[in-house]
Formats: sequence, C-alpha cells, structure tokens
Amino acid sequence: MKIVFLGSGGGRVVVINQLRASGGWILEMDDQMFHIDPGPGALARAKQYGVPLRRVTGVIISHAHPDHYADAEMVVEAMTLGTKEKRGVIIGSASVIKGWEKHHPVFSPYHLNAAERYEILEPGKETSIGKIRIKATPTNHGEERGIGFVFEGKNRVGYTSDGEYFEGQEKHFSGCDILIINCLRPRGERWPTHMNSEQAVKLISKTRPKLAVLKHFGMRMLKAVPEKEAAWMEKETGIKTIAARDGMVLETRDGKMEIRLSGGKREDSLEGFLK
Repeated sequence: MKIVFLGSGGGRVVVINQLRASGGWILEMDDQMFHIDPGPGALARAKQYGVPLRRVTGVIISHAHPDHYADAEMVVEAMTLGTKEKRGVIIGSASVIKGWEKHHPVFSPYHLNAAERYEILEPGKETSIGKIRIKATPTNHGEERGIGFVFEGKNRVGYTSDGEYFEGQEKHFSGCDILIINCLRPRGERWPTHMNSEQAVKLISKTRPKLAVLKHFGMRMLKAVPEKEAAWMEKETGIKTIAARDGMVLETRDGKMEIRLSGGKREDSLEGFLK
C-alpha cells in the first residue's frame, strides 16, 4: 500500500494562495490507483511528486466543493489517455455526479462516458474497484450530499472528508489501519461543519486506528503549527498521529510503514504496522 499527499491545504485563503497544495491524495493498493478529491493543482502536483496519472484506475470525489474537484476532468483525461481509451471508474456523491441545489455537476457527460463506468454513492452504500471495497460514510458538512470513504483491501483506509465530528461517526471508521482526517482548525478554534483538533481527538479516541493522519489545514491551523497539534492529539489519544505535508508518502514494506517526505527523505517508520 502507498499513499501520496498531493496537498495538505484547505480553506479558501490557503487554497487560493496555495500556501499549502490542494491536489488531493493518491491511494495505491491491491493493483489499483485511486485519485481522491483532485482539487486545484492536482495535475501539476502529480508531476512534481512523480505520480503517473495514466495509471489511475479510479477518480473518487467526496463532494461538490471546488477545492476537492477542480482538476477532476483533467485527471479523468489522464486516466483515459486523453479519452482515447475507455478505462477506469468515476465515483462521487450525488452532488458530484448530478449536481444539487447550488452545486453544478462536477463532470460533463463527455468525461463521465470516457470512463468504463461511473457511480453515485450515498452514505452506507458501497461498491468495488478490483479487489477493493469502497464504502461511503456520512458527513456533517455545508455540502449536504457530501460523503467520506472507507477503502478496504489488504488494508483498511478511512477518509473523513470535510465535516465536523458527530455522535456515532466513529462506527463508520472502526478497524482502520489508517484514518485520514480533514482537520481545518486547531484547539479552541471552531468553524461550523468543519473538524477541529478537539473533535479529531474524539474521533481518534473512539476509532483507535493504527495511524491517524491530519490534512486540509486552514490558516489558523497553519499558524498553530499542524505538527504541534498532531503531537498533542497523540499524547491525548495514545495513537500515532501525524500532520500531512505536501508530497508526503506513506508506504508499507515488509510489515513496516515508512513515512517519507518529497525527495525520498525518510522521516519516520512504524514497525509491525501490518501485524
């Protein structure tokens, strides 16, 4: 399994000014490569960090906010070799595929039909690509049709997407090896329908993944320093917690999870991660 973060930024100010990148993230597992939430700059960041988008087999989008989908059609073009080869799968919420109230559909009919198939997922529903099961989870976000995901193959990877913690959210992410949390703000800073550090601690404490990864940082989180917030969360929960950086790579090898920065410098490792 391999995860590459093509961005760690969130919130309008951070994304508009690209204070942190916003290209989404890549999951490679069980002979599949998924590009999740390919926001602004996804193509450029993929090139920067050596991710060959022609190998993508699934473009997966949680909700219809542009910081999560701005480059989606171009990633589909990369996946389908410029729409010359009908391949890959597009998965999204109802708002992503059909549009919803204030939100127009993310994809044109042309791009939807370039893929082998496309599917709408709603909370509690699941599908599969190859050997990987993909289950949609509910969110409490301003984009009402938004969803999170659990990817289950050789490993189990959860992704909250945007939204604040709600009672019972933990049941959807139990048993995850890695839980990726969009955590916009630090301790003591609330913003409606977005996660902050205290809420993330609740979720981590109740789900107890092997590794928690924070991303989607807004300005106030950057000022508070995400690594400091992650260290506080780890102390509070007893669960290894890290703050994503642009270009960070997580990769399992020989029963160990390696954490590398862009350029290949190893930052950390978790022994016996797959045990």
